[in-house]
Amino acid sequence: MSDRTLRASLYFLGAVTVLYLLVTVLRDGGGDSPADDSGLAAVLGELDGEWLTRVELAGPEETIELSKDGGVWTVNGFEADSAAIARYVRAVDEVEVRSVAATNPANHERMGVTAGSAWTMTVDGTATVLLGNSGNRYRTFYARLPDADEVSLVEGDLRAAATRSLFDWRNKVMVRADTAAIASVRVTRDGTTTVYERVDSVWTVDGEEVEGVKVRDLLQELSGLRASGFAPQDAVMAESPDRSVQALDADGNEIASVQLAEQENNFRAFSPVSPYIFEIANFRADRIAPEPPGDG
Repeated sequence: MSDRTLRASLYFLGAVTVLYLLVTVLRDGGGDSPADDSGLAAVLGELDGEWLTRVELAGPEETIELSKDGGVWTVNGFEADSAAIARYVRAVDEVEVRSVAATNPANHERMGVTAGSAWTMTVDGTATVLLGNSGNRYRTFYARLPDADEVSLVEGDLRAAATRSLFDWRNKVMVRADTAAIASVRVTRDGTTTVYERVDSVWTVDGEEVEGVKVRDLLQELSGLRASGFAPQDAVMAESPDRSVQALDADGNEIASVQLAEQENNFRAFSPVSPYIFEIANFRADRIAPEPPGDG
């Protein structure tokens, strides 16, 4: 092949490549087109996190139903995690449509905005948006209205905040006690009961000062005992738990109590302030119900 023929071939290949890229940009909106998806922008712009009362998030594998009644949020009938709710409400207020990413329905599957692949978000039974895959830039994702061909690149935390499992939405803090008001803690473990008593700023057992780290860990868990999971709905606690913890104030009133039942890889935990049986990690069970001073 002569140099002249080679140059002509390269020019032709280059022209074909440019033409292909141009057609792709025009067809898909370029992924960063300044075109305006006013329909989606209007729907998202009307949402106000402060006034939300009911949200349905239907994913490919499960449906999440958020409901607010009297200022209290629940998820599928369970108490909702306040941090997860706060993140979602903030994301609703901050979301912003950036550009049209595609107008051809053939791109819906690739962008994760088909009816079968997207998370369908319905707010207060009216506004519905399909949340698709992550976008081509940080904190962006694809979204469209159910009856629209246009897919938009949307900026914000809404997709990450909304597409969570039921486990992630549920409140996993099973005990939250005011440790400053605790005057004594009764811990029963392996048949032995130990009573920790506060004397001024010192914690004692049978009049003897005890290790500060052990009591500190116990109080930290009582201030916010966080579960690692939830027991099955039909689970029941044993009548005689393996461990129990009871915190009292100076007048002998119960501030918090926890019952623990050892399982193969963790502990089941129950507290009267919640109707649910939780699961907690072994290390948390050891912190909230430690061995008696001098053991271990």
